[in-house]
Amino acid sequence: MSEAVMKMRFALVTLFVGSVLNGNESWKFKGSIEFISAEEPTWVVAHEGIRGFNEESGTVEVLVGAGDYAIYAEGDNISATLVKAEEKLRLTTIWPADPQDTKSLMLINRDLTRPRIGQQSKGLLRQGDELPRFAMYNQLGALVTPDDLTGRLLVMNFIFTRSEVPSMSPATTDRMAELQDRLAENGFTEDVRILSLSLDPDFDTPGICHIYLEKREINHDNFWMLTGDKKTLEFIRKQIGVVASPSQKTIINHSMVTLIADREGKVFYRKPGSRWDVDDIYNRLEILLKTR
Repeated sequence: MSEAVMKMRFALVTLFVGSVLNGNESWKFKGSIEFISAEEPTWVVAHEGIRGFNEESGTVEVLVGAGDYAIYAEGDNISATLVKAEEKLRLTTIWPADPQDTKSLMLINRDLTRPRIGQQSKGLLRQGDELPRFAMYNQLGALVTPDDLTGRLLVMNFIFTRSEVPSMSPATTDRMAELQDRLAENGFTEDVRILSLSLDPDFDTPGICHIYLEKREINHDNFWMLTGDKKTLEFIRKQIGVVASPSQKTIINHSMVTLIADREGKVFYRKPGSRWDVDDIYNRLEILLKTR
């Protein structure tokens, strides 16, 4: 798929989500994907009633964004907002809603602020401190838990998909993609997880994150954009030392930090600022990769 087409799709998704904010009729509900069209981004979703729209159990045929169309499958449970705009029904702000995953996410993040045994650091994480244990969804709609990160090196930062400041999220994501390619060229794909956490989880659903990374031809195997509970993300953001506040001009005004964690989940290196160098980060990872 061409870059021009991907940019157009991402713009349409942005417009799609924005329709909720522009006063169109909308209804929140939970349901299960019963059918996915192979010809167009259309689902049939079964539900137990949608308050204010249809109180009785049934199904609803809806249009969905390109990212959501790519990552969900028939039988998946979802929560979403149904929007009626120009006489068409669309789904936006779609989130996974598997009961077991939802329970696991809640239990892991509930203990987030409780210090782990032997952990002394308070406030800003420094070299040698353990990262907090958390659970979030990645751009494939999969739940990522501490078990998925154990035993691997981590490269972490915070971004958001609506950022249009060239030197911030767009530039750092491109460098992360370059880092991913360098790791793959040297056979380290399975040894390192690249994690970009969302500063804007109200907008950055898994589907939105998927199309954002797809536009940059990211390999989804070891580069995950994580999103989910806003309080969880804010807690981790503050511990890493990223400052963020709402902005009328840029949506979110924020600082940037790139962090490396070792296989035990301890901070190895912390680089403030947006102008980090791929060679520098790779060389520091290589030090840890050679230490088995």
